[in-house]
Amino acid sequence: MDLIQHARELYLTGRMHDAFEAAQAACDQQPKDAEAWHLLGCICRHAGMPSTGDGAFDRAAALDPERFPKPLRVPPDRFRELAERARPQGGGDFEVVGLPALEDIRSGVAPQARWSRPGTGLVLYQANHENGAGSEEQLVSLLEQSWREGIGTAPV
Repeated sequence: MDLIQHARELYLTGRMHDAFEAAQAACDQQPKDAEAWHLLGCICRHAGMPSTGDGAFDRAAALDPERFPKPLRVPPDRFRELAERARPQGGGDFEVVGLPALEDIRSGVAPQARWSRPGTGLVLYQANHENGAGSEEQLVSLLEQSWREGIGTAPV
């Protein structure tokens, strides 16, 4: 099995330590593969290694900036301001959380999900929005998309 695919499967099931080892091996084996570096960055965020993750994201952005822009990191209060700005009228309540919890991932929430609806309000995952945005404009665009998708979905 392809190492990147193996790492992705482990990541999607919440086995972050094993996913980290597989993604790191994929990056060692294919150092010019931006997708492998981006996946490693995502896994590192979930594994509690943000500095290592940011280095992997930087590498992915250097290899393929169109597909993988260097993530824009903003303080939580700024993220909340941008989420408020992106919220449509009548969008309802929301909560900002860094990432989906491992128990949520093991229950079926994708680790790279940008939002979920565990109750009546929308949960926005800050790091996953930032991972796909290289600028505040892109971050607001992703937040607007999450709002559109999230308010059109019944609670889970």
